[in-house]
Formats: sequence, structure tokens, C-alpha cells
Amino acid sequence: MHLTKKEISLIIALILIALVRFFFFIPKAPLYNSVVGKTVTLSGVVSEDPDIRLKNKHLNVRLEEQDVNILVFVGREVEVNYGDTIEVRGVLEEPENFTTSTGKEFNYKRYLANKDIYYLIKNADIKIIASGGGSKIKTWLYKLRGSFMNNINKVIPMPESDLANGLILGARGGFDEDTKQEFIDTGTIHIIALSGYNVSIVADNVMKAFSLILSQTIAIVCGMVVILLFIIMTGASATAVRAGVMATIMLLGRMTGRKYLAGRALVIAGLMMVAYDPRILVDMSFELSFIATWGVLFITPKTLNWFKFLPLRFGFREMVASTVAATIAVLPILLHLTGVLSLVSLPANFLILLLIPTAMLFIFITGISGFITPILSIVFGYITYLILLYMLSVIHFFGTLSFASVSIQSFPLFLTILIYIGLLWWVHRNN
Repeated sequence: MHLTKKEISLIIALILIALVRFFFFIPKAPLYNSVVGKTVTLSGVVSEDPDIRLKNKHLNVRLEEQDVNILVFVGREVEVNYGDTIEVRGVLEEPENFTTSTGKEFNYKRYLANKDIYYLIKNADIKIIASGGGSKIKTWLYKLRGSFMNNINKVIPMPESDLANGLILGARGGFDEDTKQEFIDTGTIHIIALSGYNVSIVADNVMKAFSLILSQTIAIVCGMVVILLFIIMTGASATAVRAGVMATIMLLGRMTGRKYLAGRALVIAGLMMVAYDPRILVDMSFELSFIATWGVLFITPKTLNWFKFLPLRFGFREMVASTVAATIAVLPILLHLTGVLSLVSLPANFLILLLIPTAMLFIFITGISGFITPILSIVFGYITYLILLYMLSVIHFFGTLSFASVSIQSFPLFLTILIYIGLLWWVHRNN
């Protein structure tokens, strides 16, 4: 990848800014440490769409007294919306790290701090003081998202409806712990996460379909519109926007054949994101999204040579090659962060990924048709249900195998870095 002097100067400048921002980033002061463990009454505004989980709702509340967020846990039955001003009563706690089922410590405190959340209140009692606050655009987006999910839930039963909402909106709070673990053990958790790779699967296939009847330029524009619609449907969260940026960079590179320009753009975009918010450098979703995008861009040309015996029809060979490429790219960081090595990831993904564009298309049609006529929504909902049932059956089959995954207690950072140095050399040695 040959860089001009201007590009090298820009990258160096962004690296310096990103490093300065990261090492000199000042977290918010612990304003409420003196009352941790005590019952408090606080008031604030619900600053994000309520996160509906299996047993409760999570509310991100921006306190009025101080410029700080707290995470509030309330029952699923509690009616509360984005923009509501609420009074919260409960025991104030600081987040605590915990050990996962694989023996890895999950830094829950840092995870929440990345979202500007430094305290939480469980089993809170709340009282709505006022409604209608917050951004009007976000209010409209969240209402659209909620109505769309309701349309899905009316015609598709659980857990298939949970998968539908996860695929199209990135919502995965409705799954029970056993199902979540099956997704992790089979290496398919990415299909219900807002990753750039996941977004690109749909947008790429849409562009290929449009390119059969339209010019390449118009097809690319149509793909970008699909990404934009996806981001809007998720409420335009920071995670979704980041995934959209990653997917757009990758797709532009793949569709125009200018992969190395896309690689430069990927580096520059990543550095700009870190310079803007240095906390994302330790954000797992950012790390996986960035590395997976790099893998699909630069490792896929290598893996395509491994699968010349597969048919080109329906993009099957490229789908398999890009799946293997993304798996190779993210495996070292996944082992370091989670300690889970899925032994069934490739077959499980092969049997599922080819259907994801079709599944998301029918989910989208089912949700939209619910705004038009219930009968049409039921018809498309049944087709969608069958597709989702198949996908969950595949995940359940592989996830319940005794050898589905193995736990690796220690996968040190220095080994992870060495592997990525080796991957970089392997990918770029002939360029």
C-alpha cells in the first residue's frame, strides 16, 4: 500500500492526536462517591431509548444536578420513554467487574465508563415528572423503531422475533442466557450485533442485485441508502453509525476494486474516531468492527484462492472466502478478550450467512407491512418465521455439541500482537 507524503503526514498527525487524546483523556470526577451504598433520590432525563431485556429495562439517565449519567434498572412493565424527565429512588452503586463463564474478567466498569455511565441503581422506583424532552429527531426515530419491533412481535413468536429484532436492529436483550451462550459458542454472535461486517452483508448483496439492472455507480448509491436506512432503523446510535462507516468503506473498496484506497480510508477513519473519542480504542465492538473490516478487505483475496472449487453463483464463493477471512482476522483478539475458541464457527456461519440478506429483507418487509395491513404482515411474517426457525435450529444444533467451543484461560496481549504482525506481513508481503 503506497502512500503519498500528504497521506503519510495526515496519518502521523492523526496518530499523534489520537495518542494525546487517549493518554490525557480525563474521566469525569466521581461526584457521587460519598453516597454510594446509600438510598438516594435523583432526577434526570432518559437520554437513550430504553433497553428492554428479558427480565427488566435498562435506562440511561442524564442527571439534572450534575453532568453525569447513571444506569437505572426497572421492571419490564414500567412505561417510560426517551426524553422523559424522571425521579429515581434507590440504592446508588458503582459498577463492579465480574468473571465470565470462561474465567475471564469482564471490565464492566470500563464498559459503562465508555458510555459516560459511572453509577447504577438496581430495582429502582421511578416517577415520571415530564415527557417530550430530548431531541425531536431522536424521539421520532425511537418511536419508529418501537413501532417496527411491535409489528414484528405481533406476527412472529419468541425466540424467532428476538432474532428478527437482533438482525435488523441489533437488539438482543430478549434472549435467555442459554441462547446467548449458544450464539457465543458457535461464533455467530456477530449476526445480532451492529458490526460493519454484518451491515455490509446486506448492503453488498443489494448492490450486486441492483448492478444487474443498473450502472455500478447507481448500484453503489443504492447500497449506501440501504446502510443509511439500517442506521436510521436502529435509532442512529453511535455504534450503528460506526458500523455504517466501516461498512461503507469496505463496500466502496470492494465494489470499485480499489481495495488499497479503502485500506487507507479505513486507517484514517479509525484514527479520526479515536481522536474524537479515545475511549473507543478499548471498546470491543470498535476493535472487532475495525479488524473484521480489514480482514474482509485484505484477507479475502487470499482466501478466494482456497475456494476455487466452489461455485461463483449467488456470490457463494466470495461469501465463504470473506467469512473465513473475517474469522481469521478477529480470532486472535477474540481469544484475548473472551477466551472462547469456537470449533464449529465455520460450518455454523456457512449454513447461516447465505440466508442473512434474505432474512433481513423479509424482516424488513414484515415490519413495514405491519404499518399497512395486518394480513400482509402475517403472510410475510410466516415466511420470515420459517427462515429464522431454521437459523436458530442450526445455532442450537451446533451450540449444544459437547465440543462446540473450548475455553482458553490465558491468551496474552503480546501473543495477540505478534499474530497480527504476522498477519500483516502475510497479507502485504506481495504488495
